[in-house]
Amino acid sequence: MSVTVVVGAGILGTSVAHHLLERGAGQVIVVDSGTPGSATSGAGAGFVGLWAAGYANFFTAGDLELEKYGVAYYRHLSADIDYRANGNLYAATTGDGLRSWVEPVLDHPLAPDGTRALSAGEVAELTGGVLAAESVVGGALHPGGIQISAGRATRALAARLPDVRPFTRVTGLLTSDGAVVGVRTSAGDLAADRVVLACGAWTNELLAEVGYRVPLLRMVATRVLSPASGVSSSMPTVMVPDLFGLWLREHRGGLTYGNGDGYAPLFELNASAGDGGQPHREELVDRLAASLAPKLRKLVPEHDTSVSWWLQGLPCMTPDRRFLAGPVPGVDGLHVLGGDNEAGVTHGPGLGRMLADVVLDGSSSWVDPSPYRLDRFDPDGYPTEQSVLAAMPARR
Repeated sequence: MSVTVVVGAGILGTSVAHHLLERGAGQVIVVDSGTPGSATSGAGAGFVGLWAAGYANFFTAGDLELEKYGVAYYRHLSADIDYRANGNLYAATTGDGLRSWVEPVLDHPLAPDGTRALSAGEVAELTGGVLAAESVVGGALHPGGIQISAGRATRALAARLPDVRPFTRVTGLLTSDGAVVGVRTSAGDLAADRVVLACGAWTNELLAEVGYRVPLLRMVATRVLSPASGVSSSMPTVMVPDLFGLWLREHRGGLTYGNGDGYAPLFELNASAGDGGQPHREELVDRLAASLAPKLRKLVPEHDTSVSWWLQGLPCMTPDRRFLAGPVPGVDGLHVLGGDNEAGVTHGPGLGRMLADVVLDGSSSWVDPSPYRLDRFDPDGYPTEQSVLAAMPARR
C-alpha cells in the first residue's frame, strides 16, 4: 500500500488528506506540530464567499469554482461548525467606497443569482441594526455566502481521518535519487511514497533542505472578539473595505472583527514563525483598538465592540495573490499546498480536491491546476519577503 504524508493539520492539510482518501490513495498520515486547527486555521475569521465575483480582482473564474465547491462542502459537513448561511454583505461608508468596492460586486459578470444593491437603510435592516444606517451609504449582498468556525471545521475534518498524529514536529525531508522517500519527525522517521507540505508559514523551512524556495510573505493577522451584546445569528458576514479592509460577523451573540490595523508582515516585527502555534503580538491589538475604535463607535453604535479576547494567525501571501498547489520542481513525490492569501478557509476544500488529482494523476480534469503551479515563479525572483510584498497587487 502506498503511503502519503501530509505535513500540517490545518484546513488545507485536512482537506487534501480527505480527498486523497476519497480517491483511494492508500494510507494517508497527517502530522502536525500541535493539534488540528491550533495554528492559523484556528484563528481564521470563517468567511466563505464568492470572492472572485467582484471583491478580489486577482481571483478568476477558476477560483470561483473552488469557492462554490467550498460553500457546498461545508454545507454538507455533518458537524457543529457554527454554520450560518446568511450571505456576504459588502458595505461602503463613502461615495468613493461605493464606487470602488460595492459597484464592482454588483456589476461583475460572475455575480451569483440574487445579488442585489442595498440602500443604507437596508444595510442596517439586514444586520439587525448592528451597522447604523447613518454611517453607511449603501451596500451589496451576495446571498449564497456562509460563515463557519474555521477551527471547528478543521477539527471536524481531522476527526474523520484515520491517521492524524498531533504533537509530531517534522524536522526534515528524507530524499533519495531526486525523490522524496519520507520525513524526519520528533517521533522518528516516517517512510512515504509522497509528501504534501501544507504547513503554511513553515513551508520554506522544509523546502530549504531540497534547495527550493516558494515566494511567501508571512503576515501576522489579528482577530478580535467582543462580548455578547445581542447580535443576531441571522446577520450576514460584513465587509467594509473602505475602513482599511474591515470585516466583522456575529460570534456567539457578540462580534468578531479585524482590519489592516491589526496586521503586519512578520519581518516588520523582527520575529520568526516560532514552533508552529499562533503568534502573540499584543502591540498589533493595541494598534487596532486605538485606530479602529473611533470608527466602530460610529459604525456600530448600539453594540459592544470592546476587546474581550483576541487571537492571531500567520496567513501567507504570494506575489500574484494566487495559491500554491503542485509539485516541487526537481523532487519527485513532493508537493506543496499553501499561499492561502487569507482565503484558505473558502478555497481549502476545492484546493484539496484539485491537488489530490494532481498528486495521483499529474493533473486535474475538474479545475485547471496550472495557475497554481509553483514553477510559475522564478525561484530566484523573490529572494525576500519584502520583495513579495512589493509585488503583491492591490485588491482593487
